[in-house]
Amino acid sequence: MGFSQSVIRSQAPSIIRSQAPAKCGICKTERSIKWKCIDCSKLLCNHCKESVHPELKNTENHQVVNIKDVGQPTVVELNIYKQYQTELSLISVLSYSHDDTLWIYSDTDEEVLQRVKPEGTKLNILSSFNIVVYDSVYNVSPLEPTAVHVTSDNKVLVGCVNKDYPKQGRRVVILMNHNGDQERVYEHDQHKQPIFTYPRRLTSTSNGNIHVVDRISAGRLVE
Repeated sequence: MGFSQSVIRSQAPSIIRSQAPAKCGICKTERSIKWKCIDCSKLLCNHCKESVHPELKNTENHQVVNIKDVGQPTVVELNIYKQYQTELSLISVLSYSHDDTLWIYSDTDEEVLQRVKPEGTKLNILSSFNIVVYDSVYNVSPLEPTAVHVTSDNKVLVGCVNKDYPKQGRRVVILMNHNGDQERVYEHDQHKQPIFTYPRRLTSTSNGNIHVVDRISAGRLVE
C-alpha cells in the first residue's frame, strides 16, 4: 500500500466585505485599502502591508490576501510531491510527528501501528505495535472518541461523539493536559450552533491553530 505527501495551495479565502468606510487597521488612516490579513483580521494599506505588518510579532506565517478576492470561493489544488511504499494493505490513519517521523495505522493488518521515517523512496520502520490500550487518564465518557492528536506542547486533542451516533447528541473536540484534565471543549460557534458533525481527524500548528476534518456527506475542513 502506498501513500503520497501532497502540497496544498489555498487561494482566495472567503472573507466578508465591510460596508463602512475602510481605514487601515494599523496606521488608522484612510489610505487606499488593498489587502486583508486573514489571521489578525486587519485591513491594510500598501505601506503597512509591505513595511509594518511583517515586522509585527508572530506575523511571519500570516496570510495576507488582495481585498479584491474577498468573498471568492476557496480553490484547493493538490499535487503529488513524493510517494512512499509500505507493506501494509491499507493505511487507515496517518499522523506527522514533530521529529520528522510518521505514525501509520492499519485496521486491516491485525491493527498494526508503526512509527516510520521517510528515507529516499522508502519508509524505515522504527517501531511496530500490535497492542490495545485498556486504561488511560484520558477519559471522555460518556462520549465515544473518534480522533486523537498530540500537540507540539504535549497536550492531547480528542474528537468525540455520543455513543448512539448518528442520533442527535454532542459532537465535540476536547483539549486535555497530560493529567487528563479537560482544559477546553470546542462544541458551539458564536451563534451557539454545533460546530461539528463527526470530527474524524485532528491536527494542529505550532502557533495553536487546530484543524479538524469534519465528516458530513463528503467531508469538510474546520479550522
